[in-house]
Amino acid sequence: MKEKIRPYIRCLIFLAILAFVFAGLDFVFSPSGYVRYIMHELNRKDTNYDTVIVGASHARSAINPYKLDEKLGVNSINAAIPGAAVDDNYYQIEEIIKHNDVKTIIYDVDYQYWVKDQPKANFNRSFVYQQLGLKTKLEYLKNNYKYIDLRNICTNRLAYKVKLKNIKRNLSVKTKSSYWNYDIEATFGKNGYVTEADGPYVGKGYSYRLVSGDKPGGRIVDQWVGRQNSDFDELPIEYFDKIKALCDKNNIRLVCVISPITPSSVKYLGLETTHKKFKDFFSARGVEFYDFNDVKMSVLPRCDTDYGDLEGHMGGRVADQYSELLASFLKDCSDGSYDKSDYFYSSFQDMYDNYKKDYTEATGLEWKGY
Repeated sequence: MKEKIRPYIRCLIFLAILAFVFAGLDFVFSPSGYVRYIMHELNRKDTNYDTVIVGASHARSAINPYKLDEKLGVNSINAAIPGAAVDDNYYQIEEIIKHNDVKTIIYDVDYQYWVKDQPKANFNRSFVYQQLGLKTKLEYLKNNYKYIDLRNICTNRLAYKVKLKNIKRNLSVKTKSSYWNYDIEATFGKNGYVTEADGPYVGKGYSYRLVSGDKPGGRIVDQWVGRQNSDFDELPIEYFDKIKALCDKNNIRLVCVISPITPSSVKYLGLETTHKKFKDFFSARGVEFYDFNDVKMSVLPRCDTDYGDLEGHMGGRVADQYSELLASFLKDCSDGSYDKSDYFYSSFQDMYDNYKKDYTEATGLEWKGY
């Protein structure tokens, strides 16, 4: 009998040693990232978020949950993760509703994660997967077994930083109580400055982006020209339908929004075309959808210089104003007092023809663009 079970025992010992080695590699080489912090914040036992904002980097810099709390009387959190695609958002939402009594999900839609061709779920971006709970991970693996890269399941190797200075920093951070207590200091340091967000971490998943007031940098938008004419990829469609079904099953209000990007880039990228595609897509599914790219300048005055880059990462001052506007707008929608003409131009062309003049009338300042 002993001879029969001995090989199995050896296999278990080998797997245990392997798991220990993988955990050690992650501990030494993988930095303490934002996703680890925000996913723990979402799943804490001592809090309960009823309103959750999901999306990617545009959402994280645009929606201040404290403004929603003040206006709507909710307990909200900005759970947007830079680089998270629609499939990532689905598994993230699935994880969130296991630990929170969610009533509303505000999904900030970024068309860059919808147009062809989106990378399949082959774990070339495993940063969200690595922070999911075991049950959600298993579902992820089940749904994506055709594309799995085993190395990225077992380790967080895509985030590894192997230079000596990075290893020293990792060990310094991870041997402190702040890391094990999931304090924000373990992610951003004592001053709370978020490098990729260009500003301080305020709380509840929101960072206040600082802008110089000069012409915004970045030319990634040049690579996006023409994408507005592309069809939606099958992957985001499949996973958005899963998000919709998940919300329906749990009686969660799903509100899809597009936070306004840099005004000149809206015209440069022809986002009126994208607007129509999303409007038709969400309308066919009975989902609330509001595109704030054509919100009136009298309602939300904004220049290109109010953004950190041409791609549309919003500066903190305008983000706070937009968050207050979004809260008021959602309240009007809930009360049945929503009037489109109070908030939006009659068309994108109407906006293109008048937004500079309207900005000056609203602020007394000259509109600044690129």
